[in-house]
Amino acid sequence: MYIIFIDESGQPGGYEQENGCLVKNTSKFFILSGFMINAEEILNIEVDLKDIKIKYGLNPYHEIKWNTRYKELSLEYNQIMNIKKEIMNVVTKYKNSVIGIIMDKQYCYSKKDFVKTHNDLYALALHLLMERCCMQITDKHGRKTTVPAMLFADSRKNNKNNKLDIELQTAYLRAKNMGTYFVKFPNFCDSLIFVDSDYSAGIQLADFCAGAIYRKYESNDDTFFEIMKPAVRSHNGKIEGAGIKLYK
Repeated sequence: MYIIFIDESGQPGGYEQENGCLVKNTSKFFILSGFMINAEEILNIEVDLKDIKIKYGLNPYHEIKWNTRYKELSLEYNQIMNIKKEIMNVVTKYKNSVIGIIMDKQYCYSKKDFVKTHNDLYALALHLLMERCCMQITDKHGRKTTVPAMLFADSRKNNKNNKLDIELQTAYLRAKNMGTYFVKFPNFCDSLIFVDSDYSAGIQLADFCAGAIYRKYESNDDTFFEIMKPAVRSHNGKIEGAGIKLYK
């Protein structure tokens, strides 16, 4: 069984339809990243992430996010940068494990009639990510494989409202049933699983993958992406279109 953890970086919304432009100070890109591993590896990534936190004097059972400021962790700047590099090195242990979907928001909202809201944009990114996950499973096991895959996402709900999770679950089921022109999605289980990222090493690693990809495309800084690059899914030696999909 494969487990695919997903997380995002950047804002999926922030487009003014009436003016045909992005809202000031919103991100140009929305990133949805997946970290895909064999279920047998789940304990290994938990140990690796805990070891890094312990090394830097952090609580091994507390979440660390890509965007967490170093002062919030009582660390020096160089320490948080080293933590990010060490986490990227954990990811690189797993070849063909990273998939990044980069949505050019200006293009998506202005050129695509079916992208009207931030949920539409998220749903499209999810569809593209699932397609590449199934392609990777097919590459490894053949077209008729029945190897299952479960997709885990960080819950976006709060105690009063689970609307966002419901919308994401709907998008997942729609994509699962539709597949794409190139590949169907027979491997995905019936339900998207929501977890609290505080307790999921996989979600935390997916967050760092998304952060590294976002930094490359939004800020033109590939410092962390280059470390992670060996883990990005490739096909015929290329990651473009295979593990990295720039939708523009």
